[in-house]
Parts: sequence; C-alpha cells; structure tokens
Amino acid sequence: MRTWNRPEKSLFIAFLIWSAAGLIFTLLRISPDTITHWPVPGWLRHFVDLCLRTGDPILIILAFSNTHLLAARQWPASLARRWGLIVLISSFGIETLGAYTGFPFGSYYYTDRFGPLLGLVPFTIPLAWHVVVTNSLFIVRAFVSHKSRLIEAAGTGLLCTIYDFILEPFATTVKSYWIWANDTIPLQNYAAWFILSGLLVGLFAPATSLRFPRDPRPIFILAITLLIFAVGRWAYAH
Repeated sequence: MRTWNRPEKSLFIAFLIWSAAGLIFTLLRISPDTITHWPVPGWLRHFVDLCLRTGDPILIILAFSNTHLLAARQWPASLARRWGLIVLISSFGIETLGAYTGFPFGSYYYTDRFGPLLGLVPFTIPLAWHVVVTNSLFIVRAFVSHKSRLIEAAGTGLLCTIYDFILEPFATTVKSYWIWANDTIPLQNYAAWFILSGLLVGLFAPATSLRFPRDPRPIFILAITLLIFAVGRWAYAH
C-alpha cells in the first residue's frame, strides 16, 4: 500500500476520533436533554449540545471525504469524481422518488434529524450512499479479485443490503432519521437496496481492470459505522 498523504491521514484520524466520541456518547445514551443537568460551565454544555446535534452529519461527511480520497487514489481522479457524481445524483433522485411515491423502497418519509433537507431528502443521504456502495465495491474487489462484472455487482449489492439491514433499526427506532409507514420496515426495502446498488456498480463503476493494492479504509469505515449502529441499538434497548 502506498503511503497516505497528509490530507488522507488527517481525515482518517478525524474520522476515528469522531467515531470514538460517537461510540461513547451512544453507549452512555447522552442526549441534549441529559447534559442540561451536568455540573459544568454553560459554554461546555452548549458545545456538547452542538456536537450532539451535528454529530451524525459530521460523521457522514468525514466518512464520505475519506471514501472519496480513497477512490481518487485507486482510480484516476477524474474517474473518481465521475463515479462520485453518478452515485450522488442517482441516489438523490432515487430517494426523492421513494419519499414521494413509496417506490422502490416502501412508504416512508425523512425527518431533519440526519441533517437539513434538500426537498424531501437530507443532504447526508446521497453521501451515505456513496460511502456504503463505494466501500462495499472496494471490499469485493480486494477479496474477490478478477471476477466477472455480474459477480462484482452482486457481491456489492449483498454487502450493501447487509449494511442496511443492520442500520435500519438504529436509524428508525433510535434516531428517527426516517419513519416507515406503520412503523414496519418492508422487505422490498432490502430487495431495492440489493438491486439498485448492484446496478450502480454494474453499469457505472470504473472498469475492473483498474486494480489497486489492498487498503484497510473500506473495512474500517463500514465496520466502525456499523459498530455505532449496533451499540446504539443495544444501548437504547436496555
């Protein structure tokens, strides 16, 4: 693996530190309401409150930044930018359609708890799509090398679906980022994730011939965020 440059190192360290803080706050179930009773100066309570209210969008921004820098290292920068734009625009369009019509995921709507809304969709949602799909693709390419485009797309779709399966209870029950009709996650949501993420990779991902050395960041980014989801689900269930 080639040595990371300074921006890569700085952003990855920032991601790790912010994730560690998120794990602690999630495990201890610290909320803006609980800190009002802390025996600390007012400015510190305001600072913690700001971190709590903006923590999740900042985590996604850091994950997205690390993912894009990784993509720009593995592919030519122009291809990484093109891929990023395709994922961001496609996912925003798909999520807007879904919030309006209930297709293809099922009937749901977004709240503003995951960041400011762009129409019906938080600005963080397309960033999250890029993080999940791109890092899943990198993991498939690193561990299942030189396979057909179909296998690569199916493997990425499967990883994205597993990720969403673990995310959903935390995002809906604990955080209320989005609300499902009848408070029920439909099976078509997972089918849509598998198909759509697989199609993105199969149709638009830069060519599989552009191989790269294995890099730990895709596993770290997905595993750490999944750990936060799992810890949060466990903490708020007890």
